[in-house]
Amino acid sequence: MSNIREKIVVDTTYLLPFFGVKVKNINPDILYELHEMDIVLLYPKLLITELAAKIAKEAIKKGLAKPPKAVFEAIDALLLETDIRLVEPERKHLETAIKLRIIGHKDMFDNLLYATALHENAYLLTIDSAFIDFLEKHELSREFIVDHSKLRNLLLHD
Repeated sequence: MSNIREKIVVDTTYLLPFFGVKVKNINPDILYELHEMDIVLLYPKLLITELAAKIAKEAIKKGLAKPPKAVFEAIDALLLETDIRLVEPERKHLETAIKLRIIGHKDMFDNLLYATALHENAYLLTIDSAFIDFLEKHELSREFIVDHSKLRNLLLHD
């Protein structure tokens, strides 16, 4: 992997299949494939709240009293950092996330993802086009932001 970053910060959208939530146009095996390639997968600890909210929303949508046991097993695996390394928040992450909020991006979870990838010298795996448009509008660095298609191309051309 000499030509690309060896770490990837993963947007919550890409984690959802681990927790039984289907996401349109996302291969649920992509994170397994990346892990098998010895790419370090990162997820900011501060985003666990967003993940829990999305899991709960899906359970409500399905009319469940609680998520299935497999969901809690996946939560245990995440917390034990089985396949994904949880990133502790640092001052520089928070400074960048706050700066993005001040200049107009209201989703602090996106801001924290971006800041983590930026400061950890990692790719940011996301399909959030509105956030990417915001970054472009404000002439902020985007060269490390990839979706799964762009990432596959980078990996195939290494």
